[in-house]
Order: sequence, then C-alpha cells, then structure tokens
Amino acid sequence: MNFPIYALAVAALFFCACSNSEGEVSIASVAHPAQKKYLPLNDTEYPYAGIPRIVIETENKAEVKDRETEIPAKLQIWGEHAPESEVMDLTIRGRGNSTWDMPKKSYKIEFIDKQSMLGMPKERDWALIANHADKTLMKNYLAYRLSAGLGSYYSPRCEFAELYLNREYLGVYQLTETIKIGKNRIRVPEPSKTFLVEIDAKYREDEHVYFTNLGKALNIHYPKELKSLTQDTLISFVNNFESYVQLMEQYKTLSVDRWIDVDEYIRHYWIQEFTKNLDANFYTSVYFTWAIDGRIFMGPVWDFDLAFGGHNTEKDRLPSEYRLRDHYWNKYLFADADFLQKSRDFWSAHKSVFYSVLDSIDHYHAVLEKAAKNNFKRWDILQSVNNLHHPKAYDSYDEAVQDLKNWTAERFNWIDRTID
Repeated sequence: MNFPIYALAVAALFFCACSNSEGEVSIASVAHPAQKKYLPLNDTEYPYAGIPRIVIETENKAEVKDRETEIPAKLQIWGEHAPESEVMDLTIRGRGNSTWDMPKKSYKIEFIDKQSMLGMPKERDWALIANHADKTLMKNYLAYRLSAGLGSYYSPRCEFAELYLNREYLGVYQLTETIKIGKNRIRVPEPSKTFLVEIDAKYREDEHVYFTNLGKALNIHYPKELKSLTQDTLISFVNNFESYVQLMEQYKTLSVDRWIDVDEYIRHYWIQEFTKNLDANFYTSVYFTWAIDGRIFMGPVWDFDLAFGGHNTEKDRLPSEYRLRDHYWNKYLFADADFLQKSRDFWSAHKSVFYSVLDSIDHYHAVLEKAAKNNFKRWDILQSVNNLHHPKAYDSYDEAVQDLKNWTAERFNWIDRTID
C-alpha cells in the first residue's frame, strides 16, 4: 500500500513525539486515516539506505532458535519515512543447512493468507536469505536473474530488503520465493501428476527420500502425501534413465529426449557451470520436476552464495576449468557428441546474456552500496577469514564487488576461448 503525501507528512510529525524511553519510534497508538497499526522501527543507527525495510516481531518477542518451530509473528514493510503495508500475520522459523550455523541467520516465513511481497505475486511461503557467506550480497540474485534472462521455465523471484527482527537490525537480506508447485511459482500442466524433486545429500530423516541405482538421494518435496505406486513410478523412471545414459553408445536408436527435456537440461547446466556452483555437482539443491508419462525438466536453480569463485578450496575459486561435466548424469551425457554439440550451440546463441551479468553487477552494486554499509557495520566480516566460507578478505564492499566482477569477466573469457 502506498501512502498519500498527506499521510507521510502526518506520520513524519509524530516521529519525534512518539519515541519511547528506549528511543524507538512507536506510532502504533496514533489514530490515522491511512494506517492504524504500526510495528516500531528505530533506524537511528542504521539509516534508510534506499531499499525496503522488513520489520518482524514475534509473539512475546520469542527467539527463533531452530528450523522446526514455527513462531507466530507480525510483519510490516517500511519505506523511508513510514510503513508501506498493513501489519500482516505469519509464522517464522529458521532455514538453511550450513548457513543456519552462521551468525547471520536465514529464515522461512509463512503468512496466514497469501500476500504479495515487494511487487512479487501472492503466496504464503517466502524465504529471507541472509547471504552471510557472500560478501557481495548479490550472488544468488545474479544467478536467479540470469536464469530468468535465459528463459528457464521458472526462476525464483526475489528482492533486496533490510531486516529488523524483534527491534534488532539484522542486515541486508534477499526476500525470495520458495520453490513449490503453484500457479504463482512453478506452473505445471497437471499438478496431481507432477513431482518436485531435489537431489539432496543433506536430507533430513523425516523427509521423503529414495535412492537411485547410482546412489543419489531423491528428496521428494511435492506431493506431500505420497502413494507407493506413484513414487515407485518416479524411482523406476529415474533408474531407467540412469541405465540408459550409462549405455548411450549402445542405444543410438533411442533418443535422450525420451527421458529429459534437453534444452532445459543444457540451460540449467550452463547457469551452474558459468557460475561454477559446486553444489550443482548433484550434491544438494539440484531440483527437477517430472510428470507421470513425461520427461525430466531440470531446475529451478537455487543456492549460489558460494558460487562465482566463493568456494573455500583454491582450485574451485579459479575462473578456469569446467567443474560439473564429470558428475553423475553429466558424466555420460557430455560423452555423447550430439549432446556436447548442443551444449556448445547454446553457449554461442546465449553468450551475450552471460556477458550481461557484468552490467548487472554494476547495477546491483549501486542499489546495495548504502545498505551494504549498514550490513557490514552490523556484521564486521569484510576483512575476516575466520569463517570456513569466508576465504578472502576485503578492505571495502567496493573491493569485494570488483573482485566478483573480475572473476565473472575471466570466467566468461575462459569459457568463450575453450568452448570448442
């Protein structure tokens, strides 16, 4: 909801008069024709930086301690001077695997009713990604926008925001759509016959996980309620595909199109390879959808905070070398001359889109520059290498972004030189 000019002016008049004894702006009790409820926001130490502020307060100020307990809470979006949304009811819990062990936590939020957030389509489920391992704060954002620019059948929409939780400033976050089947997320022709699957070595014991003949864990996220017949159909299909790719040279009369959508597979591969995303070696966060009597559609892409040269091993930080071609299905598919040529053709046809990531880095650097000052005032990590996922030290945010841009340019040039 956008405030009319007079409402902003009236709200501004109350800012000083309605601060509490702790100096927090609290105008919840002020009767107002445009808005009656406010969650307090004190931005004295961390001033407005040009991106939205998300303010969340849990019931009784309860701490978010784990990834399982859903805590009732309220959320409001603030602009520069005043709220820009109603107060909304939701629950909040922790999220992430290794990222949950970091000081700056990521969160999963779920509204009581579907809500449009920062211009994105209505849904109940959203993720607040901390990006604490990424000192540029933008790698996930860049990868999702690259995916959309290349025409992936679904790419998570996301926006930057600063987060206040229980009146504490937590820094720059990425409000992101969660991965799910739905008309405003992953659209499929027949949801009742479609699976959403993650290849996931970090699965939990309470999840629906089944192993393929090649030993990969398939974590079935949708449907939630599984029937033995349909899940067996999925596992049988994947096992048959694995048997085929291992014997592709002997079965030239059969086309790989029978099992996978080749265009979507190659598109997914190149996003992961260009960013050198090591999680995409079929370890975790590798998703696909499959409909009964259909083919595998790879994607959507997810989790790039350690990509773009951000890994903790030196060889994986280099912008050279193909990193994902020798893993799992890729190992067999890229041994096929026809598949390899289609991969080369895709790069040649779309390399201008990959190159445009360099301009995107400049753009989002400008968007985040002021907010990054707040973030790294709250989390003084730019020069730190104490964390396993912070392999490089920087004297400034500008230096971190320039390093990302240099790496991306070198990666593009290396691939373009060696593609044939």
